[in-house]
Amino acid sequence: MTVTIRRLHRGHPASTAGHYAGTQALAASGAAGAQQRSNNPDSNGEEDGSAMYTPFPKHVPYPNTEQSSELMNELFIFGFTIIASATQFLHLYRSVWWLPNSYNRQAVNFYLIDWDLAIFIDIMASRRLLYCCILRCIDANCPEAYADVSRKVAKYTFLAFVLASFVGCGTQIYQKASYIHLFVLSYPLVLYLMIFGLNLEQFLRTIVDTEPNCINGMPLHSCSSSAGAVRTEIDALRTDFNARCKQIVFTSLLNAYYAGFVPCVLASKHLYYNNFWTTQHLACVFIGGLTMCVTYCFPMRYCDVFHRAALHLGQWQRVSNRSNSVPTYTWSKTNIYPHGTYVRHMGEVYRSVGYCTSAVPANTSHYRFYAIFSNHIVIYLTLFAVQMLLIVLQLAIFALTPEWQNVLSVAFLLLINFFTLFRIARDYFIARRIYANEPLYLGMRMQ
Repeated sequence: MTVTIRRLHRGHPASTAGHYAGTQALAASGAAGAQQRSNNPDSNGEEDGSAMYTPFPKHVPYPNTEQSSELMNELFIFGFTIIASATQFLHLYRSVWWLPNSYNRQAVNFYLIDWDLAIFIDIMASRRLLYCCILRCIDANCPEAYADVSRKVAKYTFLAFVLASFVGCGTQIYQKASYIHLFVLSYPLVLYLMIFGLNLEQFLRTIVDTEPNCINGMPLHSCSSSAGAVRTEIDALRTDFNARCKQIVFTSLLNAYYAGFVPCVLASKHLYYNNFWTTQHLACVFIGGLTMCVTYCFPMRYCDVFHRAALHLGQWQRVSNRSNSVPTYTWSKTNIYPHGTYVRHMGEVYRSVGYCTSAVPANTSHYRFYAIFSNHIVIYLTLFAVQMLLIVLQLAIFALTPEWQNVLSVAFLLLINFFTLFRIARDYFIARRIYANEPLYLGMRMQ
């Protein structure tokens, strides 16, 4: 969804090519005027460029592609975590039931499993799915006048239930073991308080609206003609992006910690298991969960909003050797500069390399924002390469392993990772097809 706020400019040609030609002509005219003023002894040879004509980018129409709902994404992450935890328990407690003299007729030594620990892991993995179902029920059945109050009551009631469950399981585990087990179980919760503070919403939901200009976790883009408004929008988007990055890393580490690390650390000292298989399982769970969370938190439409904002932001490139015949303007925070404009800021000369530039020269956050999201298809390509490498590695392990529990473990993870690969590949090919024609809309090809 795009909110368009534009002001009138002089001389809008009808066609795109004519539009850009007119832009270049006006820019050349302004440059000639600036050069004449530089030869005038009564002028200092610099101006802020406020009289220049600045075109605005025309965005590529984005198709209405189907996106997974929050409930489906949480269900998918929950299934992945539970399967990863179950297969790690399988690595630890598998039996040799096929041997003739084996006293155990079951494939798993269930009597060795700490079921209080298993319940603790299940509650931790299912908290967001259960909370999402509660919110769905409230939205479907509660009147709108009481919706906010009902959500708050449901949130704190559910948190009390989760906390009571953790205390109950922790008490049972402490009676059978020691305080070290409690420290291992509670360490991520302490880490959460250090990262997110007392913001409990991030503990119950993966995506939380961090700005008012956001609907259902999706920020909105405003095609503003004010440089200050563009930079304010960039700061809000950057804050939301950083919050989602923290949530992705924390969620991936948390799921891998409880599904792959805790069962091994809290296992009996007399239990023998293969360290290689448990370690590679933990690594595959973390990488698979990381790519899964990235596809969930950064869908195509979300990245499209950032791409549109990056086109309005632009980028400045510092120029070391500049010809004296090229005019230089004094950078102004209120102006938006067209492509190829030279400005002077804090004793340095910069050149605009965006279609239009409202960024602050030498601002590293603006530079990184444009570098990442001006060609955000690279994000999908990187995810595709990482996920493909993970699947190839798991296929090689699957082909070489002879043991049944290892075959089941790798097969389950492969099944889920193939679905994640499908989602990444779908987003990549759709985005590449959409933005292949973007230079035609911009009227120029970025160099």
